[in-house]
Amino acid sequence: MVSAVGGQEQIIPKSYAAELAVLSSVIFASGGHLLIKAGLNRALQVSAGMTLWERLGHYFVDPLVILGLGIYFLGTLLWVLAASKKSISYLYPITALNYVLVSLGGTLFFDEAIPRRHWVGILTVVFGVILMQRSASRESK
Repeated sequence: MVSAVGGQEQIIPKSYAAELAVLSSVIFASGGHLLIKAGLNRALQVSAGMTLWERLGHYFVDPLVILGLGIYFLGTLLWVLAASKKSISYLYPITALNYVLVSLGGTLFFDEAIPRRHWVGILTVVFGVILMQRSASRESK
């Protein structure tokens, strides 16, 4: 993988390609979920009184839902790339960060209240991911 930093090209070591792919996957998946939610919220305002099938059809033509599904799909492709390079037991815990980003996005973009216990859960997830990744990196040395 090649990245441009300060106008110069720097090669990202292959050993980090999987990590970059899985972290990008988390960001894309979380962003996709948040866009889907935004599109559903918008579609709900105009779909009152519709049958279930009409509502579902209306949801799937909303531009934000379509964009969210597309971005989520890109995240899935990045996940496939990462999973082809590293073990799933190493990568999968990182996907728990989706929970963190979607919760934060729900608060920032949809004014959802996050109770104190929920924050404790979020911190537990973050701490768990850090512990698992540190453990995995030590085992691989």
